[in-house]
Amino acid sequence: MSGAVDLLVSTVVGALAGHFTQHQRVIRLTTSNGVQSLLAETLRGEETIGSGFRFELSALSLDAAIPLKSLVGQPVLVELLTGSEALRPFHGHVTAAELTGSNGGFARYRLVIEPWTAFLRIGRDSRIFQDKSVIDILEAVFKGYDGKGRLAPAWRFDLQDPEVYPRRSITTQYQESDMAFVERLMSEEGLFCFFEHEGNPGSAGLGKHTLVIADHNDAFAANAQPEVRFTQPGAVMREDSLDRWRMQAVLQTNAVELASWDYRSRSLREVASAASGSTTLTSRDHPGAYAYQTRKQGERIAERQLQALQARQKTFIGAGTVRTFAPGTTFTLLEHGSYDGGDDARFTIVRVCHMAHNNLNADTDGALTRLLGQCLLRKTNLADLASSLHAVGRGAGERPVYRNRIDAIPAATPYRGSWLDERGHLLHPRPLVRGQQTAIVVGPAGSVIHTDRDHRIKVQFHWQRGSASHSRLEHPVPEGHTGAPADDQSGTWVRVATPLAPVAGANWGSNALPRVGQEVLIDFLEGNIDRPVVIGTLHNGAGQADAQNNGVAQGTGAATGNAPAWFPGESGAHAHPAALSGIKSQAMQSSQDGTGAFSQLVFDDSPNEPRIALQRHAKPHEGTAELNLGHLRHQTDNQRLGAAGFGAELKTAHSVALRAARGLLLSTEASNGGSGHQLDSGGAQAQNESSARLQLSLAETAQKHNARLQGETEAAKLPALVGMQHSVEVLQATEAGMGEGDTGGQGQAAILAEPQLQLSAPAGIVAVTPASAIVAARATSSLTAGQDINIAAQADWHSGVKDGISLFTYGKADAADKPNKETGIALHAASGKVSVQSHADMTKLTADKLITVASVGKSVTVAAKDHVMLTAQGAYIKLEGGNIMIHGPGTMSFKASSKELGGPANGSFDAPELPSSKPLFDEQFVLTDKHTGEPMAYTAYRIEGPDGVMAHGVTDKLGHTDRISTGFKRQALKLFLDD
Repeated sequence: MSGAVDLLVSTVVGALAGHFTQHQRVIRLTTSNGVQSLLAETLRGEETIGSGFRFELSALSLDAAIPLKSLVGQPVLVELLTGSEALRPFHGHVTAAELTGSNGGFARYRLVIEPWTAFLRIGRDSRIFQDKSVIDILEAVFKGYDGKGRLAPAWRFDLQDPEVYPRRSITTQYQESDMAFVERLMSEEGLFCFFEHEGNPGSAGLGKHTLVIADHNDAFAANAQPEVRFTQPGAVMREDSLDRWRMQAVLQTNAVELASWDYRSRSLREVASAASGSTTLTSRDHPGAYAYQTRKQGERIAERQLQALQARQKTFIGAGTVRTFAPGTTFTLLEHGSYDGGDDARFTIVRVCHMAHNNLNADTDGALTRLLGQCLLRKTNLADLASSLHAVGRGAGERPVYRNRIDAIPAATPYRGSWLDERGHLLHPRPLVRGQQTAIVVGPAGSVIHTDRDHRIKVQFHWQRGSASHSRLEHPVPEGHTGAPADDQSGTWVRVATPLAPVAGANWGSNALPRVGQEVLIDFLEGNIDRPVVIGTLHNGAGQADAQNNGVAQGTGAATGNAPAWFPGESGAHAHPAALSGIKSQAMQSSQDGTGAFSQLVFDDSPNEPRIALQRHAKPHEGTAELNLGHLRHQTDNQRLGAAGFGAELKTAHSVALRAARGLLLSTEASNGGSGHQLDSGGAQAQNESSARLQLSLAETAQKHNARLQGETEAAKLPALVGMQHSVEVLQATEAGMGEGDTGGQGQAAILAEPQLQLSAPAGIVAVTPASAIVAARATSSLTAGQDINIAAQADWHSGVKDGISLFTYGKADAADKPNKETGIALHAASGKVSVQSHADMTKLTADKLITVASVGKSVTVAAKDHVMLTAQGAYIKLEGGNIMIHGPGTMSFKASSKELGGPANGSFDAPELPSSKPLFDEQFVLTDKHTGEPMAYTAYRIEGPDGVMAHGVTDKLGHTDRISTGFKRQALKLFLDD
């Protein structure tokens, strides 16, 4: 048996001896192992616009031990002898090699030949490209393969207008191969590609194949055989021809509509492109948020999608022997009954399927079959050649050396690659992100918060590779994309969902921006990796037991450790359930370590000890300002310390201001459960009414007893009593809700009719100070007590009144505990003098009963400039003009132990010199609106005199300013309105 095999091998080798050469072969094969190492036997392959090419080649060799690894990945050149005796090159790389059979040292190999882009399908990657156009991104991806192994990527762009491709803020390749990424970007922009081949068997690379990326039909060159005749099958022609031609038409939509929401312009950008026709079949798509920057860009995308549909609406299928046919070229079909050779006969080749076998003689073919078995690739080609498209009928002769099948479209039809399959699914979909991811907030070096006007932030994902990646891994191709710099160059601006409340209104809503180093939770709109949104922030690291901060202070990249502020501890004041909740901020400069000043709102839900605390700490553990409600308790970070009381506590190390534009009530009266109103103050109101009645009663009594000043009005109209009654009315006011505005809502509630300050305490008010106390009123002041009023001064007491004083007492006490019911007025000086003077008018001293004037220790002097008169019941003694006159209607008695009448004598009295009063000058302004005449109430003003500002304040409800006194000097005053 072995002898027969040896004989068969010898026969084949003998047949090929002298013929195992590429010379005069239809198919010529050159590999990196040399020109003569492999002899092409059968070729089958396909070239397509958009999908590159793939050839399968069976080859013969006298060496059955060729290392397959010496072929895989290496350049290869296949040359096809055309009808014009020129060689048409197919250049590529061997992507698969197989020894399919061998016998006696003679072998058959199977090679798969593909373009350099086939290597882009190997593996997958994730990376981000920022502010780059699709053209820039494709360049960066392709350059990453330059110099890898024997690859020598070649590409060029043939674009009608490169400026129409905008810079994208972010484009992400996510868990997809480089080729899937490239095909997706080209499909989104309506780009297509094909290859141009060059052969050079003498060079190290054996030639090259160039990827042409184009967007217009002018990029298609005329075929090397620009005119092709249509002939009958099997006809012998001097030139290659087509012998099969048929048209295929499908029903397609003829209108495309796109709609994309743009959150920046707050609009749904709708664009459309439609072809002419009586019936409109519309494809409506929502490609996701912010799919195109402008309406013009959207219209371009819609137009190209429609062109892609139209390109496959009417296609032509042909078959023949034209060996120069290549995708991306055009030809004119001649001598076909349906065309006259004009523009309608010009076609663009979209796809070519090649079938060829080398020109080995029949004896050699038979010997090879017996030696190595039937070539499977040849069997596949023979089956296709027997199909209806290629069959030539009986008696057509031996099988042709070369046949092909083409798909073509009219040259006038713009070509676009299909973006949908027959069921409407995207052929090159964007990777769908399932679920959320976490990322780290990044910013410029040294920054704490990095944001823009719209509170967007930048993040770095954990899968990014680069100089500061979280994996500490560099990207193998660092150029052209963002990488992982862990700064503001990482990624695009990302919106942040409002964290404190699900509200984002016009200048309202919640706000708490994640800071640099924090870990955030990211979701993706419609699963689009290019549309991230921050939906939350996460604590991370490992918190320390019974201590603040993190056991892991700093992670890789920009990550910082962020343990929770409040936690269930194990010992001491930390040993409490996780009852503390709320919000705690941190000073910017200490955001990364959490050891600086902070503000916090704490809800303590400990059993039976609920508490709310709003606190500001200028330094750790030093409360600068606090509002504590409920079961008051000291707290340091996570520690619940000693109790501090119950109720409410407001304290600060600085100042406090309470301002209420419509009035302020400070009261210790308990509210009426949940049914009372905000300004309920029944006790204060009753007290004010009682005080008003008491003052009115005493004033009327005083006037009846002549204790009234000259020109004084009736008691009810006295200014102080009018002011008192007005205060009562202010407390009695109510207001109905207006439904909107400052007094929105429904129903009625008690209010203060004017912006007054009301103090009320049923058990008493104590106001003390070790310094000075000042009470001043621009209008009137009233001081009322139901019982006694005590005024004590350790030094002097001065009372100054400009107009007059009316001092009156009813003089009888009603209290049962008072033994002396008639009290009157007691004016006593334990030491020092008592002086009563009238500088410009008379002084009267009148009593219903006895008047006693006595000097206990010395004398009493009664003196007058004109006369002194003492009278009782018609008798009188008058001293006048140096004379003494004694008169009486009755008996006069003079009794003395001795009587002496002497000559004239003179006695004098040094009367005190009384000052003369000068007029006092004062002024008050009233502000009214020039147009309406209404008082300008509560308007800020400033009054200036010759020496500068004399007063500033706010007018009252009637538009009155303060009354300004200039003393005894007349001065010019100026009024200014303050902002």
